[in-house]
Amino acid sequence: MIKKIILIFLIILYLTGFLLSFPYIFDNLFGAEKLDSIRNFFEYGTMFCSFLVFNALLFKNKYTSVIAVILCFLLSINFLISASCYLIYHSGFNVGMAISILESNPDEAISMSYMFILPGILFFVFLGMLLYSVKYLKKDIVQFNTKFITIALLWLILPFGYHLKHTYISNKGGGKMIKNVYYHLSDFNTALNIQRDINEIKKNIPVFNIKKIQPGIENVILIIGESERKQNMSLYGYRKKTTPYTDAQVGNMMIFDNAVSPAGITNLSVPLILSSIHPDEFAYHYDKLSYNIINLANQSGYNSFWLSTQASAKGITAIASMAKNKKWINGFDEVIVPELKNVIQKKEDKFIVLHIMGSHPNPCNRIPPNWNSEGLDCYDSSIRYTDSVFKNIFSTLKNTNSVVIYASDHGLKIQGDKLLHVDSKESTQVPFFIWYGDKVPASYRITGHEPKQTQTTYIYPLIMKYMGLETPQHYKNEENKYLNLEMKSMEYDKLPE
Repeated sequence: MIKKIILIFLIILYLTGFLLSFPYIFDNLFGAEKLDSIRNFFEYGTMFCSFLVFNALLFKNKYTSVIAVILCFLLSINFLISASCYLIYHSGFNVGMAISILESNPDEAISMSYMFILPGILFFVFLGMLLYSVKYLKKDIVQFNTKFITIALLWLILPFGYHLKHTYISNKGGGKMIKNVYYHLSDFNTALNIQRDINEIKKNIPVFNIKKIQPGIENVILIIGESERKQNMSLYGYRKKTTPYTDAQVGNMMIFDNAVSPAGITNLSVPLILSSIHPDEFAYHYDKLSYNIINLANQSGYNSFWLSTQASAKGITAIASMAKNKKWINGFDEVIVPELKNVIQKKEDKFIVLHIMGSHPNPCNRIPPNWNSEGLDCYDSSIRYTDSVFKNIFSTLKNTNSVVIYASDHGLKIQGDKLLHVDSKESTQVPFFIWYGDKVPASYRITGHEPKQTQTTYIYPLIMKYMGLETPQHYKNEENKYLNLEMKSMEYDKLPE
């Protein structure tokens, strides 16, 4: 009796994981498409039961049982992804998240490991129940016969049938994506295809139609922050003094009061900021990422530099790799300042990208051990630490012909004690400002506040301006299109709060 209860509970757990990853199926249960949702539950329940029988048959032989363990382990990983998305991000899984997983690095994974304790426990519970149930079913299969073999093969046959249906009969959109017992597999397959496409941009060096209309600023510096909410910066009115050094520079800055990011995760937002590709094109024309600000600088007579304290990520690194000089530096963000000092000593026009860790989760790990947090929590303290790095950068550049453009890649949504990467207006509100060195010509020095909503893709034509180039009359930032985690372009105003 206990064995049957465990088996039934396992099936419910599997379907719960499926539902957590595709919450719209649950929502449809109460709408016009409830029959489709019921059918989905039945189909995935059938495939999972078939999967159990298939592995039970494999367990009848000590050699094939190794294959069964591997298959069960992989399905448990599939469940772990569902549990992690729900417990950590309160959302389903999607292609954008698959890209982030594939582009993560060991340091990043370790820094975020504390968030996966509960999902990890559930992973082992699911795996244990799965192996226990397979062994239990093995005893009920006395001999191989047509019935058991047919049931065992359903989980392999049905996806092929769904593929034929959606290819040759009808496709409502999305069916092919999830019709597999490993329901996250197609998202990862799509993400891998995206990565291959992005890597192709490194082979395509475009020729820009550019026109020099005046001498540019000697040092054009772009700082790309990480996960910094403007709502937590005293520069933007936050009650805690988290940006004292930047606050003191207000008279020497242009501050965009209502800046928003073009996407909710780094691997989408940064390429959109650094290239002229439109969100509508992102899922289909990755070759257009070659029209990026690094290649533009190279063809405009600027020596290009990419200095980063973030470990490489394939999508962003594809653009970074086009810089003539690039360096990834280990340590807290302050280590980037000596590198900057060395670079600006060169008497030439330079375009410099500083990609910093900022407040990247876990923010507690972004602060040096001896850093005085002054009673702030880890997130606010990480912002104050970033501000101290800015102090050193501003001091280094004060008596130079330099302009610093700063924007965070995206913000975060606060839900309880969690900082979430989700599609929402709250998580797109970012800091965006321009700071000037003392020797910047008056024609470039525009200070004050810009109250209009400004998408950070405006950085691209802004950098063109500071390089002395003629800027386009219209640019994609005017449309304020947003690329969501499903890799679909949408109107920013339609984002939930």
